[in-house]
Order: sequence, then C-alpha cells, then structure tokens
Amino acid sequence: MIENVNQDTGFGERTSDMGGRMVNKDGSFNIKRIGISVRDRASGYQSMLTMPRWRFLSIIFIFYFLINCFFTALYWLAGPSGLQGVEKVRFWGRIKELFFFSTQTFTTVGYGRVNPVGEITNWIAAIESLIGFLSFAIAAGLLYGRFSRPRSFIRFSESMVYAKYKEGYALMFRLVCYKDDHLLTNAEVRLNARIVTKNKGYQFFNLNLERSHVDSLVLNWTVVHPIDEHSPFFGLSQKDIVNLQPEISAYLSGFDEVYSSVVVARASYAIKDFKFGFKFLPMYFSRNQRTELDLSKLNLIDQE
Repeated sequence: MIENVNQDTGFGERTSDMGGRMVNKDGSFNIKRIGISVRDRASGYQSMLTMPRWRFLSIIFIFYFLINCFFTALYWLAGPSGLQGVEKVRFWGRIKELFFFSTQTFTTVGYGRVNPVGEITNWIAAIESLIGFLSFAIAAGLLYGRFSRPRSFIRFSESMVYAKYKEGYALMFRLVCYKDDHLLTNAEVRLNARIVTKNKGYQFFNLNLERSHVDSLVLNWTVVHPIDEHSPFFGLSQKDIVNLQPEISAYLSGFDEVYSSVVVARASYAIKDFKFGFKFLPMYFSRNQRTELDLSKLNLIDQE
C-alpha cells in the first residue's frame, strides 16, 4: 500500500486545505484562481474555442446585432443629409433602413440604393467596413479553430461499480468512443485515488489495473482495479470504503488518427457515484455477421 502512494498528482502537499472533489464529473479541475484581475487570468481566445456551441453562436449573433445598432445610431446622429436613397420618413421606418444599411456596410455587401454622400457618413462607413472585415476574419479563425481543435469523443459511465472479480472484488467503470471515425489507438488509462487520512487530510494512491493499455479502442472498455494486497482498499468493508470518502480520477490518452494527434479525457468518481453489489451489462452483440455496439447501454448495470 505504501509503495503505491502518489506524490506527483499536481495537487500539492497541503491536502487538508483542499475543498470538495479534485476533478469535476465532466473532467474539469475543481480549482478557482483568485488574486489577480479577470483580464489577466482569463483567455478570451481559449474561452471562445472551448465554450459550448450554443454560447459561441449566441455571442457571435449578439455582437453582430449590437455593433450594427451602434453604427445605426451614428448614422442617425450624422443627420438625414448624410445618406442618399433613404425613402422612409417616419422614425422607425428610417431606423430600420439605417440598420439594414449598416449590416450591408458591415458585411461589405453594399446593394447600392442607400449610400453615404456626406463626409462624416463616409468616414463612419469606412470605419464600419474595416471593423466588419476584421470581425469576419476573427470569426472565421475562431470557427476554424473550433473545428480543427483535437478533442476526445469519449464517454465515461456515470457510476463506478464494486463487484465480484475472480476470487475477490474490484472497482470497475467503463468508457467508450462514441464517434464512428474518431477511434483511438494505443489508448492508455491511469487511475488515482484520493482518500481521507486520520488527520482529516488526504492522501493519493496509484491504482493498479487489470489492463491499462489497449491497442485499439473500437468497443467499450471496462477498466478494472482489482482490490488485492496492492490496493489501498484491500481488507476494507464497504462501510470502511465509504468512511474513506474516496475520489477516483481517471485519465485516458490515445492517438486519434483523424486529428493525427494525441487526445486526452478525464473523469472523476466520488463516493456518491459508487454502486456496491452491481455489475455492468454487455454493450455489444452479434447481428447479421456484424458486431453492434449499443452506446445507450453505457450506464446499464444490474445487481449481482
């Protein structure tokens, strides 16, 4: 047990000062950085690359709408003589024409009916077209970055089961690559366990695995940690394991042939995610001379 102590987790030595779980359920680290300004701490480019798709598209559309509202106000303040071809005379009708002229200038479309004739409006239109050109270049770069950024298409089971294994017991979870074309080769997984010590601090352990490497991750992979004499859970009852409040972090890496790059994925299992006396049910079966993998059965468990 002592030989499996892991002092290289990156979480430091003052483990009694740590709060909550180390790794969130989605694989992100449960760390909040303070002490410097948000501007210095945050990375806008990285955030735009990693944020959910709906939020990214929302920011793009909101920026597009607000920047055109801003230039619409400038054209309005420049006066009615600055633009030629505006047919509407009422307030909202004129505002709509100015807004659509702004969108045409911003996107460099320029249909031609409304055009600037005053010096001020020409300067405003020139600045807007430049901002529009740069904005679309940045947006195109962000879109390309989001599409080309290597990422793992791995799903982990929601639960970790404590089940019978050979002559004893083992902790098990499983994972699967859910994309048809993004299969991993030379996939490797590592497990770390954090348990509560007698002084209410934490200690980290490497967990030995039945199999830590597979050549190709084409089906689901049930990762097994046998509870033997090398395990920190050896000789403990289920109640003792619960009292240790363990958190088990899983780290997966593998080579994705589509990206031609190594990708990584993380997951974490706290004690509330443990299922004692359960086992995973099979995910794949044979049909019409083919092997079918049912991804909906990733979390399917049954009592032993």
